[in-house]
Amino acid sequence: MTYSIVARDEETGCLGVAVQSGVLAVGPRVAAALPGVGAVAVQAGSELTWRTMLLDLLASGLGATEAVAALTTVPGAAESQFAAVDATGATAVHTGPDCLAHAGHARAGAVSAQGNTLASERVWPAMIDAYAAADGPLAERLVAALAAAESEGGDVRGPQSAALLVVGPVPGSQATGYPDDPVVDLRVDDSRTPVADLARLLTTARAHRHLIRAGMTGELDELRRAVAIAPEDPAALRAAGIRLWLGGHAGEAEPLLARAIAVEPAVRRWAEVSAAASDSPHAATLLAWLDHPRVGTT
Repeated sequence: MTYSIVARDEETGCLGVAVQSGVLAVGPRVAAALPGVGAVAVQAGSELTWRTMLLDLLASGLGATEAVAALTTVPGAAESQFAAVDATGATAVHTGPDCLAHAGHARAGAVSAQGNTLASERVWPAMIDAYAAADGPLAERLVAALAAAESEGGDVRGPQSAALLVVGPVPGSQATGYPDDPVVDLRVDDSRTPVADLARLLTTARAHRHLIRAGMTGELDELRRAVAIAPEDPAALRAAGIRLWLGGHAGEAEPLLARAIAVEPAVRRWAEVSAAASDSPHAATLLAWLDHPRVGTT
């Protein structure tokens, strides 16, 4: 009833898993990963606890092959499907003989794609091919694999939810500087186009990384990068518009704030609060502009 992909990025050592299914909120039921340990997917008849079991086996020092082999001895494995990639990039996968067709898997290096109850046997090879052909970070390549699966029919029942999880190569090696913050952790719990929605969320998440860095460093260029990546995201527009204005760049900030207020009128009140609390010499001009009757109509 699900297809998924697990992989290790050979350049960065990041570990990831992506999944799509014709059921509600598939992410918490299938995907799991730990920095420096591995990424796993459990689906079909698999028990939820098997995710933790696989990760515990990997954390104990077993490789992906040994961890998956150990789980095949558990009652219910015949109608289950599960896969793992470990910290070295070794992969292993099990497709039980009683999984509903079409069911199968394919591996290539540090990546494994698997699925069951699928529209055709072309789904899992298409995922491997798309992952190999895609450019960019691990998360983008995992989403490209999901999109390829959808193009081959995906889940035979149709789509409903999708999820993406990417973690760092060792504990604490995360993109934002916060040890407990995964590189990417996104879910689409109920949608007719979950893979497309996941791709959009990933783009927005990339933009928000720059917002976080701007908060940590104070660099205005990080705000500009966020808007460049997600030019219609209200949070990026709001943050960039207010902070650029208070930083002395009113001409650049004005259209951003106008767009943000047009999308979300509450931004106007937040801009007022921010300007009133600021000691910037440009706060007065921002407050005056917010009183202009054309605000939000640009």
